[in-house]
Amino acid sequence: MLRIGLRMFSTALVAVLLLGGMSGCKSKKQEPLAPAFDDSANRGMESTSNEGLNTNLDLSRLPFVKADDLEVVYFDYDSSSLRADGLAAISRNADRMKARPEYVFQIAGHCDERGTQEYNIALGERRALAVRDHLIKLGVSGDRIITISYGEEMPAVMGSGESAWAKNRRAEFLQALPR
Repeated sequence: MLRIGLRMFSTALVAVLLLGGMSGCKSKKQEPLAPAFDDSANRGMESTSNEGLNTNLDLSRLPFVKADDLEVVYFDYDSSSLRADGLAAISRNADRMKARPEYVFQIAGHCDERGTQEYNIALGERRALAVRDHLIKLGVSGDRIITISYGEEMPAVMGSGESAWAKNRRAEFLQALPR
């Protein structure tokens, strides 16, 4: 009798430990994704071609720094559509970017903490590409713009709630002077 009870207890303990280990919190990568050229923004438009960009450049090694004079573009929840305030910011940014033809720019797409990691990476990419496409329409050469998505991994503001989330749904600009 004692043996059967001990065996049932052992079996239950093993099952609990296995299930507990499998249902733990999902781990988040702490490393950002490496910058990558995304040619999917081309969508058949000649002006968005990456022609002219030095393909020998190691984009992951470019010393990108925050472009302090370029404005952040904000987005609505679960959207990559450009808002009126975003269009105005992109227009001002385009003028500043055209004044620095020797620079390469990176547009980093970000999301708030809601949604899965995979969904937020995809949404951040769509946001960065929407900004890139509009800059190209405004005359910034597409061969000087790369995009990256950090999803929810790099919040501008910590915390939950709409005031924090609104600041985290964004596209930010970095710049580098290739040598």
